[in-house]
Amino acid sequence: METLQKLDEIIQLKQKIKDFDSLVESIDDIIFEVSRDGVILNCWTSDPKLLFYDKEHFINKTIHEIFPSELATSFSYILEKSFKKKKGYVIKYKSPFYENPEQLYRLQTKIIGNRDDKLTAVVTNITREQKLLSKIQLKEEKFNRAFQNSSIGMLLLDRSLNVIEYNLALQKILGYSDVEEMLARKVPEFIHESHSDNVQAAFDDVKNGIRENAIIEAQCIANENKILWCLINISSVRDNSGKVIYFICQIQDLSLFKSNENKLNLQNELLEKINYELKVKVNQLEAFNQILAHNLRTPISNIEMIINQLSIETEPSQKEQLLNILKTSNKKFLNLFDKLIETVEGQNSSKSLLETSYITVLIDKLKVHFKNEIETNILDIQSEISVNTISFPIEYILCIYKYLINESIGTYKNGFPIHIVIKSWIKESTFYISIENNCNSQHCFEIASQILKDSEKIDDRVLMELHMAKQQIHYFGGSYKIYSKEDKGNIVTISLPLNN
Repeated sequence: METLQKLDEIIQLKQKIKDFDSLVESIDDIIFEVSRDGVILNCWTSDPKLLFYDKEHFINKTIHEIFPSELATSFSYILEKSFKKKKGYVIKYKSPFYENPEQLYRLQTKIIGNRDDKLTAVVTNITREQKLLSKIQLKEEKFNRAFQNSSIGMLLLDRSLNVIEYNLALQKILGYSDVEEMLARKVPEFIHESHSDNVQAAFDDVKNGIRENAIIEAQCIANENKILWCLINISSVRDNSGKVIYFICQIQDLSLFKSNENKLNLQNELLEKINYELKVKVNQLEAFNQILAHNLRTPISNIEMIINQLSIETEPSQKEQLLNILKTSNKKFLNLFDKLIETVEGQNSSKSLLETSYITVLIDKLKVHFKNEIETNILDIQSEISVNTISFPIEYILCIYKYLINESIGTYKNGFPIHIVIKSWIKESTFYISIENNCNSQHCFEIASQILKDSEKIDDRVLMELHMAKQQIHYFGGSYKIYSKEDKGNIVTISLPLNN
């Protein structure tokens, strides 16, 4: 009975050994059982092909008998060290067999409990692992080279926007010489407070996946509080779960670009002024052509007709009358011609085209011109000026206002002075200036009809000035409106665009 029991235990023990061997053989690695003197006692593997030889080729042979001398010496060294230190060690090596010279392996020793006469050596094929690691290292090297040698500033940040690393280009841009000074700061400390919210919003968008990368212009604070315009390109590095690990910022100094942009804007403004000046000159030539064609034609025709009549007239009294008419027409012609020359000379001045005009100057000139009427209480001029400056020749408005006030004074009745109010304001990118009176009749403010009707008795010089003023307002892109007040009086409003 006892013998049967022992036999049964032996069978169970053999089964356990068999199960153990099967379990060990299921492992993808090669496992050697090695004695203290370097003899291979046993070996297991899931794939016999991994051994390159039959299992029996290894059993009861020393390491020096199986492996090349140099490799065997390395194996013996870590085996001896493992037994001595009672801990496992690792060694990596290339395949010693010609069939697979590029295969890479890792041998790791493992102590078996308290045994000091043998241990296990686990051999793992790490070829794929090492190739992947080499690719990663190559990519890391490429990134580091690109990062450090980039001509634009590069900045590596953690999720809290702390500086981890930066390159020399960024150090030069910001003017820092102390490496630790930059590493001790967060990105918001390098951003001007007026742009900090926009920069933080850009980081948040990238962090939350709203944008893959964000490009923003911002003012940065360099060394010694120097302010620089920079272009910042923000991107991220994420783990497998999509969580941001790092932020990468590419920073480019825009100082030169901004300087050139400002210069270009100034040049564009100058070109716009020159273009406007040329446009005004052309418009003036058109207006002068109309004046020559209409206003001067009549006196010239009259002079020619009178001269022809004088050549055939024999009656002394008639000749004298014709001579008087000729003098009158000649005087009228000379006055108009003188006024035309005066206008041309005044408008050829760059001051009237490019310099800013002031509404207060306009009012002062009106008060000087109508000084007698104001002192005798015939006229009262008031103003409500919200905007005092305008880039438009003030002489044209002055001409119209002189005419309008003169016409208003023509309706004066004793004891009822003429009240004039001049206002200016800006609305929707348009400059407005108005003049209003307290006349009963709207006729005194009818500019359009006054200019166009030949029957009206308006001085030719005034007619020419009004025509020029009306044309310039039109060519400037402006307009005027005439309407009556609800109670009493009339208003003329001139509008001029602010941007031409």
